[in-house]
Amino acid sequence: MLRNTLLQLRHNIGRLSAAGLAIVLGVGFVAATLVFTGTMQSSVRHMVAAPNLSADVVVTDNTAGRAEQEGDEKQRRLREIRETGGVAAAVPRTESYANASWAGERYSVEVSRLPEQQSLRWYELARGNYPGSADEVVLSERAADSANISPGDTITLQQPRYVSAREGETEKTPPKREVTVSGLVDVGSSLLTGGSRVTVFAPQELLNELGTTDYRAIDLLLADGADTSAVLDRLRGELDTGQYVQVRTGEEQAEYAVRMFSGSVAAGLNAVLLPFGAIALFVAGFVIVNTFSVLHAQRSRQYALLRCVGATRGQIRRSALFEALLVGLVTSVIGTVFGVLVSATVSWPLGLTDSPVDFGSLGITPLALTAPVAAGLLVTFLASLAPAARAMRVAPLAALRPVPDEQASRRIGRARLVSAVVCTVLGAGLLFGGALLGSMAMAVPGGLVAVLGVLLFTPTLIPAVARAFGYLLRSLGPTGTLASGNAVRNPYRASSTSTALMIGVGLIVLLLTGTASARHSANEQIDQRYPVDVKIAAEERGQPVPEGVGQRLAALDGTAATAVLSGTGFEMERPESSMPEGVDREEMAPLTFRATGIEPAKLTEVSRHGGQTLRQGTALVNKNVLSAMGWSRGERVELPIGDGSATFRLETTKLIQSGFLLTRSDLAATGAETSTTEIWARATSDTYMPGYTGELNSLAEESASTPVDVGGAVQMRAQFTRVLDTLLLIVTGLLAVAVIIAVVGIANTLGLSVLERGRESALLRALGLTRGQLRGTLALEAVLLAVVGTVLGALVGVLFAFGGVAAMFENIGLPVSFAVPWARLLLVIGCAIPAGVLASVLPARRAAKAQPAAALSEE
Repeated sequence: MLRNTLLQLRHNIGRLSAAGLAIVLGVGFVAATLVFTGTMQSSVRHMVAAPNLSADVVVTDNTAGRAEQEGDEKQRRLREIRETGGVAAAVPRTESYANASWAGERYSVEVSRLPEQQSLRWYELARGNYPGSADEVVLSERAADSANISPGDTITLQQPRYVSAREGETEKTPPKREVTVSGLVDVGSSLLTGGSRVTVFAPQELLNELGTTDYRAIDLLLADGADTSAVLDRLRGELDTGQYVQVRTGEEQAEYAVRMFSGSVAAGLNAVLLPFGAIALFVAGFVIVNTFSVLHAQRSRQYALLRCVGATRGQIRRSALFEALLVGLVTSVIGTVFGVLVSATVSWPLGLTDSPVDFGSLGITPLALTAPVAAGLLVTFLASLAPAARAMRVAPLAALRPVPDEQASRRIGRARLVSAVVCTVLGAGLLFGGALLGSMAMAVPGGLVAVLGVLLFTPTLIPAVARAFGYLLRSLGPTGTLASGNAVRNPYRASSTSTALMIGVGLIVLLLTGTASARHSANEQIDQRYPVDVKIAAEERGQPVPEGVGQRLAALDGTAATAVLSGTGFEMERPESSMPEGVDREEMAPLTFRATGIEPAKLTEVSRHGGQTLRQGTALVNKNVLSAMGWSRGERVELPIGDGSATFRLETTKLIQSGFLLTRSDLAATGAETSTTEIWARATSDTYMPGYTGELNSLAEESASTPVDVGGAVQMRAQFTRVLDTLLLIVTGLLAVAVIIAVVGIANTLGLSVLERGRESALLRALGLTRGQLRGTLALEAVLLAVVGTVLGALVGVLFAFGGVAAMFENIGLPVSFAVPWARLLLVIGCAIPAGVLASVLPARRAAKAQPAAALSEE
């Protein structure tokens, strides 16, 4: 039997090629994922280990943000550490972010403390010198070269504006310092400092001036001859160690950081990528089932002869399974090698970029070489069980006479039909019940159960839909009639072929519809919260907007309307409710507000809502200001604007966050001196927000003399759109592997059917069917299977997307707004036609080459 199995395998190597290709693609995906995560882990090790290995002892302090640990708690702990016997130096690892500018451009940079002790500098000086004063810094070499910064250049550092001033208080300008780059240091390539973001290593005096004083770790150097164990015991005894404060040696902290960080990175990446590999292997299983089902059906006479000469059912079954496992082993090994080569090919160009991951050496682990092979073997084995079971049931005598293909007459059983209906109804009920109640705990299991029900129902559903589409093909004449009949002749084979494509397309459509609905819902919420699309104001509070900005804004593609706002500042006495206990009003500075004027007609043009409430004698104010001042909506308040004062009726608005919004005529009537403080604009509805935001940022960068800030709804919409588009692109690319495997399955089904229908095709040729018509028949059959799978996948994907999005948004308390991306769905369905034609090329070529007389003469 072993020799017979090997001979059969050698004889049918061409027929197994499609199944082998499906396994290679699926296994290659898994292998590439594991190699990629291994590469990430090796890069992360340098990132988290190097800073810790330079210290003898590391005290980690994760109490940042806890109210009970604020104030002088960290400074007290630092003093205790420095006073501990055996500790020669204790240096806080101060790290933060800052705004920076050089060569007329503005950037965000990382700032870290430059330790005074040379041994704590875990990086090497590459060029220049270390700082000799608080006005000098060193930068990471790789990022500095990308930014075209050299030793001797000057840069400006400024504390970022993390927290805006409270309502009514004067906003303070963050501290700013101009420093000289004294040198560059080589920090390698890591996620921490090796990317394109510039890292500034500065003396602590400079960081104090920038307001960067917080730390999460303290690096300790021990005195000569100090016993490390004794110092650790003293530190743990003196410090309140526990959940937030830990004391470890440098080596222990490095190992702990690598284990925690690297493990989480690998687990996160594998959790994201490996499910797509599982989907690809699952789809490949359909191809394997079809392949071995046809092969075993074609060998029914051979199996019968083997039974007649003494072979048992167990031997036939073991022979079939051994053949499948051998195919699975060979193709899984090839797929693993293919995945490693793909990772190497992709990593090599990435290693030449400013990527924060060091792709110089691949992280090929034993798991990356063994797990894909095991997965491929398991999928092949499971997929071959049913065909092998049918092969061993061949009766010795019944198989020696011509009978119809058993599978051709098989229909879905009652038990399977009942299970399909129950799972579909129950799962759909849970899914949409979770959507109505906002319960992901109901929606997710419900979706999985409903998917199982749909898969169980496909042997009846897909042939029925194929017959319906087949009526359209019959209008094309004999070619279309033959194609529609051939497509549903074997319901199980047709269903498994189209199901593979239905799964891949369904997941892509689910993603398309889900992201479209999420984008639509988010944009509606952003529009409700931010009525104005674009707000341009001077970066420094109270400064006028440079001339020409308004004209350039109006000239941008995507700008529908613009409005210029004039403003002035004024002061008001603090209300009694805001006065601290025991403090007189005279001891507190008055509150500073800004009054801004705009034409009501222009406000209506640039705002999406809320502009109709502005009229003469009315002042629009944010509800937070009303609450802080102790006012109420509709109250008439005297505002000391200009040389005198004016009384206005207050109305709440979301148009502004602070200050007062008046009509331009009311502001002019106060006699106050005004300047152009803001420019508002509304974007057209069809504007692509990321591109429009890029043009706005370019406009802001052109105003170098007076820097301006760009705000409004478009910034948030652009950011949200950019994230969703990136996610959509990545996930669609990952799911494309499953779709490619499904198309390979269609080609495999057609190729095997050509072998099965050789005599039938020859008879048709003898009756007058031309080679072109035969090719057309196979092409239409492939298109029919592809269109059915794609349409059903699109329908199922849309339904499941609606249920999932509704449950997710209801769960987080946001209103749901469904959106169907019709253009993209039609594009996906339209791609099914060329995919089907492409899948039919090789089978049609093989069928057309056959000579009618030779095919009819075969026994």
